[in-house]
Amino acid sequence: MEKSIESIWKEGFLESNALIAPKINDLYNQKSKDSIDKFKRMGKINLYVIGATAFFVLVGSFYVDVPYVGAIMFSLFSIIVAIGLRQGHKLEKLDKGESSYQYLKAFDQWLKASIAEYARVYKYIYPLIFLSAIVGTMYSSLFENAKGERTIDIIMNNPDTYLMYGFPVFWILGVMLFIGLIAYFSDILFRFDLNSIYGRIFKKLDELLTEMEELRT
Repeated sequence: MEKSIESIWKEGFLESNALIAPKINDLYNQKSKDSIDKFKRMGKINLYVIGATAFFVLVGSFYVDVPYVGAIMFSLFSIIVAIGLRQGHKLEKLDKGESSYQYLKAFDQWLKASIAEYARVYKYIYPLIFLSAIVGTMYSSLFENAKGERTIDIIMNNPDTYLMYGFPVFWILGVMLFIGLIAYFSDILFRFDLNSIYGRIFKKLDELLTEMEELRT
């Protein structure tokens, strides 16, 4: 019995070595390669930006007299870069010799695992970055007023500031509440940050994978 057009299409798509419909394989192989290569390039650029930011924050912290804050933020950004490099190494190890569909499925599994790891880490990194930024603002010479007082001095010298054992209680409670909210909404913040950078390419990859799976049914 002669093969139907649909079966020929599927055979050409499902088998990477099929000669029945090589143009179909070439089309999806190229689409997969282009999308994943674009993702890799964007990922590398993002890591370069984070690494450069870590360096400038560290150097700048010495100029505004908060080197300890700079060291903490440098360490946090370095953790992000280290995770990115490790995940990038895993991505390079994916078998590119498989069919375009299998390779894209393997990439999709890697991507979900990578996002899950980043989400767990950012749950702690976001609050710590914001806390470091607040502490840096309070003690930095960059925010001195005309009298040479830093933010922490202005708070402590304000007669309306309620102190307990020398600590501005309501300021500390306010900061703790803010940090708690950042931690609680860290996943939302991370997803928003992620989609703002990779949203379009994620959509293309999802559409491509969905189209391939429909051809297999």
